[in-house]
Amino acid sequence: MLLILLVVTLALLVAGLALPRGADLASVFWAHLVLALGVMALITAAMQHFVPVLTRSRGPGPWVARLPLLMAAAGLLALAVFAGLLPYETLALAALVALLGVAVMLAWMARKGRETLGRPHAGLAWYGAAMLCLGLGLLAVLAIPIMSGWHQELRLFHLHVNLYGFIGLTAVGTLQVLMPTAAGKMDPEAGLRLRQDLKWALAGSLALALGKALAMESLAWLGFLLWGWPLARLGLAWLRLHGRKIVALHGQAPVLMAAWVGFVCALLATVLEPTTLAGPLSLFMPAFLFPLVSGAAGQLGPVWVHPGADTARHDAARRPLERYAGIRALLFISSAALPLLGYQCSGMPGLTALVWFVAVFVVWLYRQD
Repeated sequence: MLLILLVVTLALLVAGLALPRGADLASVFWAHLVLALGVMALITAAMQHFVPVLTRSRGPGPWVARLPLLMAAAGLLALAVFAGLLPYETLALAALVALLGVAVMLAWMARKGRETLGRPHAGLAWYGAAMLCLGLGLLAVLAIPIMSGWHQELRLFHLHVNLYGFIGLTAVGTLQVLMPTAAGKMDPEAGLRLRQDLKWALAGSLALALGKALAMESLAWLGFLLWGWPLARLGLAWLRLHGRKIVALHGQAPVLMAAWVGFVCALLATVLEPTTLAGPLSLFMPAFLFPLVSGAAGQLGPVWVHPGADTARHDAARRPLERYAGIRALLFISSAALPLLGYQCSGMPGLTALVWFVAVFVVWLYRQD
């Protein structure tokens, strides 16, 4: 299921940036096409893959393993509403369905943490905090009919706590352990950073979401600064440990570094620009989501196609996906930097890099045994 969701999400990422100009649908539809239908289900499935690794335990049972499909169903309900096929009140049902998935995932992760022999990996707490942020974002949707006078503020909170809380915490927590694998060099301080930095990242996510929702720019800047501490520590550690790898022509390390750059630029653009609902996504998607998903797919795809311990076979399978990835990383970074310099059509370099990777990935997948 994880591999199928990965391919679907890659296709939705392309559609979410390439199709809006040619279709008569609101921007909120395209945002939910990518985030609610694709990313939410993919992250749920990815957590179900990583949590057993972090807790040295078995994978999810058959019912828990179906939760990504439940999340996708919630996303489809939301899409039907924004496409005008269902009444607006159906959004509450979609939020309730997704909230059920969040509750089950949190309970499952807590049980996995208790069953761990010894102390669970610090990354588990990042996943729990990310799911908590998703739950808060969904509660904001449920609150809209009750607090109609706060409609805009609740929507803005829903958007930002999902982008920088749910997706951001999941991504940064995963990148801390994924980059050493991609670069082929252990990061002995990754566990310590994960334990020490979660409180700053979580506080930053909530402060940023509240600041943008309430039009309190000082609170939004506080959120940026709180996030800046763990991001700075992570970036400096990568430069020190993997300096040559992250500027190489080949390999996934440059793409994962581009995701870090994209996340920093997305945070900065969010606190600099006027508070809108569509603004953050125009940079967040091509600058951060594109390199994040494609970099993870390039590194983990061979393991998902050929389950088992990482072997020479997996290394050989990665080579076509890693070829010229450094150039794709430069295109992703261009999509992160150009909007901050005032240029339009800044998503095109990132979209070009993503379409390039999707074509390579589909051909590679077709050729696997």
